[in-house]
Amino acid sequence: MGRHDIRELLSKNKTILLAFICVLLPANAYATQQHADPEGLYSHLIAHIFFITTMALLYIQIRKSKPQQKGWRFIGIAAILFILWNIDTFTVHVIRESITSDMFTGTAMMWDQYVDVSSIRGKLFYAGKILDHVFLVGAVWAFLLGIKSFYKETGPVE
Repeated sequence: MGRHDIRELLSKNKTILLAFICVLLPANAYATQQHADPEGLYSHLIAHIFFITTMALLYIQIRKSKPQQKGWRFIGIAAILFILWNIDTFTVHVIRESITSDMFTGTAMMWDQYVDVSSIRGKLFYAGKILDHVFLVGAVWAFLLGIKSFYKETGPVE
């Protein structure tokens, strides 16, 4: 590809180039999620319920059909772990709403926020936050093992 070809490609794709630059040069990008009171939290909790229901139906279908492929066993494990993750995350959201702001020190935006774990609510909140990651990483890992198993059994699609 010559210099002329690159210029022609860039002139045709200015929007894509601009979007790419904006993604690479953000002003702030913090890994936090806030839900506007109260509708944002309610719709978010309803989404967790839908996800739990979907994963439960998937797991039931896998158990009923008893597929022979090894990948389905991993997908079933992933479904159970996604259910546990959703239950844990739902519970943590509810606990977070009952914790007063004076139980937190620092700021969430600067990655140095701490919770007082002297109360049972603080302990449950902290434990739930840790389990959140354990369940989610396990679920994604099991899902990927299932997909990998399907790929090994069928080979690449041509």
